[in-house]
Amino acid sequence: MKKNILFIFLAFISFNTLKAQDKEEFISKLEEINGADDKVKSQQLYNKGVAKMESKEYNKAIELFNEALQLNADFAEVYLNRGVSYLKVGQKEKGMSDLVEAILQNPKLDKAYFSMAKEFEKNKELDKAVEDYSKAIDLNKKEHLYYYRRGIVYFQQGKFTKAELDFKKAVDLKGNYAYAWNDLGSTYLKLDKLDLAISSYLKAIKYDKQLALAHSNLASAYRKNKEYDKAIKSYSDAIKLKSDYSLAYNNRGLTKVLNSDYSGAVSDFSKAIVLKKDYAFAYNNRASAYIKLEEWKKANIDADKAIKLKPNYAYAYYNRAIVKEMLQDTEGACSDWKKSSELGLEAGEKYYTSNCKSK
Repeated sequence: MKKNILFIFLAFISFNTLKAQDKEEFISKLEEINGADDKVKSQQLYNKGVAKMESKEYNKAIELFNEALQLNADFAEVYLNRGVSYLKVGQKEKGMSDLVEAILQNPKLDKAYFSMAKEFEKNKELDKAVEDYSKAIDLNKKEHLYYYRRGIVYFQQGKFTKAELDFKKAVDLKGNYAYAWNDLGSTYLKLDKLDLAISSYLKAIKYDKQLALAHSNLASAYRKNKEYDKAIKSYSDAIKLKSDYSLAYNNRGLTKVLNSDYSGAVSDFSKAIVLKKDYAFAYNNRASAYIKLEEWKKANIDADKAIKLKPNYAYAYYNRAIVKEMLQDTEGACSDWKKSSELGLEAGEKYYTSNCKSK
């Protein structure tokens, strides 16, 4: 910078002695120097903006990016990061517009496609998300996150074979990526590949022992494989890591029902309800445990609550029908079995046909 200042000073001293053509050349060089200075300043402002993004000060980052673009409008990375910042503060239209501009300036900017894809995914525009994740992958086949995020979208779409391939690619690129191992396990679980699901969850836990979700998912795989003691232990491990894990309490309770520990199940379902007061599934599951314990009135209260929270909950109507039958309310039982049948529960149709239609 000092050299530039010196050059300009010396140049002005001799300016009047130059010929017309030489003056034009001098002015052109001066403009180049000033332009270079603007680009340097723009880069500095950009760097400061990125630092603000990293500290999650997105509005301050946007201000710095605005200043950077005033000095240099042909700066794709500024549009990229300003776009991401706009999205972070909920300004979707401005954010997506900036990402489009970033791509127009640099069609090989894979991060811009990735950022657009994440926004599409967030807004449940899954086909568009897949399209842009794929474009990011085409531009950069070495980034594990691109495969991982596309795998998540494929999973949401029910395309489990495609999700499997993407999660496998993610862990090929980054072998210790616990979240990808966890989601690969969940994909295998959907594909009924229990042994592979279990081994994938174990890999996730190996690389991140604090990942409560992986412990809980491992437990669900053990439960599906009828290894109930292992399942209960893994749910307990998840709860140790995350004491407010209502889902893990609920699922441990389900496992205890399958393991004939009905009192233990009631305790777990009760804890899940304390943690999540509108947990319709936990109320219905506790009703099931109370039915096993022949505590009919408590079961009825819980089935009522489950239906209140989730009016089209077929299993809750089914459970309440069982309770009403045991309380000798045949008409009420038939009404609930009929309702569960209308909601698509085959067992409800069976009971209604055999116990009610002939009466």
